Amino acid sequence: MAVNSVVLAMDDATLAIVLALGALLVGAVADLLYRIGQTRGIDTGVFLFWQSAIFSVGIWAGALATGQIGDIIASTWVWGLPSGLLSYVGLYLFVFSLRTGNASVNAPVFRLNFVVAAAGGILLLGESASLPKIAGIVLAIISVLSLLNLRAIREGGAARQSIITVVAASLLFGSVGVLAKHALNEGSSAVPLILAQTVAFQSGATFYVMFTRRWRPNMPTFRYAPPISALQLVWSVLLFQALELGDASVAFPVVQLSFVLTAVLAVAFLGETIDRTKVGGLALAVLAVGALAFA
Repeated sequence: MAVNSVVLAMDDATLAIVLALGALLVGAVADLLYRIGQTRGIDTGVFLFWQSAIFSVGIWAGALATGQIGDIIASTWVWGLPSGLLSYVGLYLFVFSLRTGNASVNAPVFRLNFVVAAAGGILLLGESASLPKIAGIVLAIISVLSLLNLRAIREGGAARQSIITVVAASLLFGSVGVLAKHALNEGSSAVPLILAQTVAFQSGATFYVMFTRRWRPNMPTFRYAPPISALQLVWSVLLFQALELGDASVAFPVVQLSFVLTAVLAVAFLGETIDRTKVGGLALAVLAVGALAFA
């Protein structure tokens, strides 16, 4: 009862931040599990096929039980399908980049995609460009740059390839936030939008396994696909509910700054190195979240 009273007392903007912070926590754990899965030998395309299959079954079953399938409108398909396809390609590139890249580096770079979403929200969707928003975005960019191993990137090889791959993933995934917010602005609601996205996402994943003729899951896929699917389902619902209630230029950046927690978890559980540069980058990221949360 007390929790319900607190929720009812919140305005939409505050509730959007709370939901975004919840998605941040869930996304951080999912990113860590992606990295662990790569170290255990998953095939990225096959893994995403089974993960998306579990995800799709779960979200469609839930929507059928709650009667939300009938809430899908024309604009949901118009914007949901391309955003779903971009989600697949972006996520594929991100997970693939973790094969040779550290989670404490690649997760921050991937989550930089919120800059694309925030800029799109301001430039294309007419959202306000307040000083806290601009400060939060700038701090986030600086924090990510400080987390990168620029020397390794200059030297080339696997490190450079991994960074180039994850940067491409970040750009693609950032556009998803803009398309999703536009769909929500046109009357779509969170769950129906996710349903439309799953159609395109699952189609892309299915095309991969048909084209490569590789579909059989190995043991790491059996072990990690179900929990990551559950985490991604919760993450998606929280994200789109946050976007439905608040500005994309605030909610999406907060969610994507999950890399702060991912980096901490990667150091704690995977033994990745920590130094002053990473500590400074994470501190700046925390300041960025604060600036965006109070925008």
